[in-house]
Amino acid sequence: MKYIGIDLAWTYKNETGICVLDDEGRVVHLEAHVHTNEEIVEIIKVHHDEDVIIAVDAPLVVNNEGGSRGAEGALMRTKVNGHRLRAFNANRNYFLKVFGEIRGETLMHMIRKAVPGVRIGYSAEESSIVETFPTGIIAGLFPEIAPVKYKRKPKMSLEETVLEMERLLERFNQLETGEGVISKLESAVDEAVMTGKSLKHLEDKVDAFLCAFGMYAIHKGMAAEQTFGTVDRGFITIPVSEIQQTSERQIEKCNNSQN
Repeated sequence: MKYIGIDLAWTYKNETGICVLDDEGRVVHLEAHVHTNEEIVEIIKVHHDEDVIIAVDAPLVVNNEGGSRGAEGALMRTKVNGHRLRAFNANRNYFLKVFGEIRGETLMHMIRKAVPGVRIGYSAEESSIVETFPTGIIAGLFPEIAPVKYKRKPKMSLEETVLEMERLLERFNQLETGEGVISKLESAVDEAVMTGKSLKHLEDKVDAFLCAFGMYAIHKGMAAEQTFGTVDRGFITIPVSEIQQTSERQIEKCNNSQN
């Protein structure tokens, strides 16, 4: 199995990050100079010499015309390892009005056409494609450092953002898997100190790695799969560590004892 993470830009003028991990968790491809759907599909085809789990940070299934999907509501109502998450409310009207398409949906159909046998929704046994959420992955796998404000926000200086990025990369450095990610990212940190554009380039790579590593963690039993929403109406899948699983079991045990 290989694990492909895609930090998909909503517009074609912005870059998309893409990361590929092999079955041992080694980084075999990591870049953020990809722009077109065709380029992304070609990279996937190159690495489809075995089954793949493709995780995309972008809405893939959006059937609702307005409002939000059930996936976002379920995610925001759930504390992941004690952390409350927020997610963008996806609907067709917004995407079509602002971007002219739902890019994640377009890309998913292109991938499934070019790479036969890719099912929608996580599968441990066959190639699949899922929507995921890097902030949720951090809360699910690295709750002790969450939240990590590694993306440039108003009222945060570049220096503060870089320090947060370094905190996240240090956590990557403690992973027994994910070999190669630090060597491919650490030089970019120094460059990111110089310009905000370089920092954005680094963010795209980090998010792509998180998407790929989240599926690796699920498939290897390092974390449980937690899916919000449904495949037919829109869904978000993240890995959740044993901390959350234990907490949920304790809550269930307590509830049962009170009944």
